[in-house]
Amino acid sequence: MEHYEMRLLADYIHTGVQAADTWAKPSPRDVGSELEKNEVAEVVFAEVVQSPVSGGGEEALKKIIPVLDGQKYGEYVSLSGTLSSVMAPRRRSIWGAKLFSFGAPHSNDPTKSTTLKYTEHVTLECLAGTGGITGDYRIRLWGYVYKEDELPVAFPGGTMMFPAPIIEHPRGRRLMLVKEPIPVTGKTWNTLPGGKDQSIPKINPFVRYAFNKLATDGKSGDYQFRYTTGNVDESDENMYFDFDTLNALVIEGLGIRADLAGHLAKTGLLIAGDYHPKGLIPTDYDDNPLHFGQTYPFIFNTLPENPFFYTIPRLERYMVWGEKGMVVVRDDGTAVAANDLIVALTGIRVEMKG
Repeated sequence: MEHYEMRLLADYIHTGVQAADTWAKPSPRDVGSELEKNEVAEVVFAEVVQSPVSGGGEEALKKIIPVLDGQKYGEYVSLSGTLSSVMAPRRRSIWGAKLFSFGAPHSNDPTKSTTLKYTEHVTLECLAGTGGITGDYRIRLWGYVYKEDELPVAFPGGTMMFPAPIIEHPRGRRLMLVKEPIPVTGKTWNTLPGGKDQSIPKINPFVRYAFNKLATDGKSGDYQFRYTTGNVDESDENMYFDFDTLNALVIEGLGIRADLAGHLAKTGLLIAGDYHPKGLIPTDYDDNPLHFGQTYPFIFNTLPENPFFYTIPRLERYMVWGEKGMVVVRDDGTAVAANDLIVALTGIRVEMKG
């Protein structure tokens, strides 16, 4: 029964020049993702491979956004594809860490079944950053395709189980996601978590990154990756969340690439006025437990020969719900220059209105 096998769902190979600040927008046919009428699919993980250019340099594959059945998902999923800071590296090249996935396949738990779901096709939009792109890059999406009549067997009990709790252990909080259980069928597929036609509460995977658009203060104060204050370049880089009780972000992973000059000191979360973890996490250039992307400077400190990557480290689960929460960093008393840090955040986005 081949429909229970992990398979390649989409494969995009870009060759030639892509000018700075332009988008590559392959069609579903270009990436080979079109489904048959009686099929549905879920994307479990992505792989991004960028070839170094002549001389060994990297180029800015600034942003990768999935498009499900014609709908862009950049509000929830925005990936860096640049070689050094790639957020979804090739599976075989991951060094000592678990692959980042959008969710768990064929799960009936709504808090785990956040895979990207579609019924017709999936594709990508890819943005070239400063300097443009001349080298090749490749993006692959992996997951499962099901015949509609297989769904009751593929998903335990044939039902997405609601109500469902989300528990945050560090602060002893519990959010109950309330709706009627949803039969898993072809007709309901896009209404399941990770689908584009959900009723409230909407549950989606969440992964994004940001650069520090401004320099840090040089006084070991908090730098917030906040769009409304101009601290990040675009709204889908925002890592400042001011939520009422009808919005929540469940934070599951946090990564940062420190500045080469070595002035980043600490990284962490500020939620409802309290720092988490307490004291924040020391993240200097030479000893950074939140490092992601290429493994240098810790392993194989050469470029572009370094073939290994770290995925975004996992944290204890924290929840921003009915409060303010944000990612913060601090320098060591000397300012970190603008755009010398890149931070990545993963989790689950919950919307109980709209």
